[in-house]
Amino acid sequence: MISGVTIEVAGETETLRMSTRAMMALEDIFGMGMIEIMTGFEKGFRVSDIAKIIAECANDGAGADIARAQVIIDTLGAISASEVIGRVAEAAFPEVKKGGNPPKGRTPKAA
Repeated sequence: MISGVTIEVAGETETLRMSTRAMMALEDIFGMGMIEIMTGFEKGFRVSDIAKIIAECANDGAGADIARAQVIIDTLGAISASEVIGRVAEAAFPEVKKGGNPPKGRTPKAA
């Protein structure tokens, strides 16, 4: 199972997970594969991009509406929210953080 990251938002817990559903939705939204999305995100980001990623990863990977993502960003702040996305990506792809390559079958491919 893909690991997630649990955070506290306004007294409630929220688990963000890059589930397969979330990754597929993000690939469709951004028109590129997950590796490209995340490496592009490291170079710079727009708040609307943070909101889209959080919305798709929210609710334990089942997704939530953009309004929920906006509440999360407003509560954490844009920089902290982007750092949480990094933690969520590391939880989904721990082998990349360790400096290795994802094993076959785990490499997201462009649509």
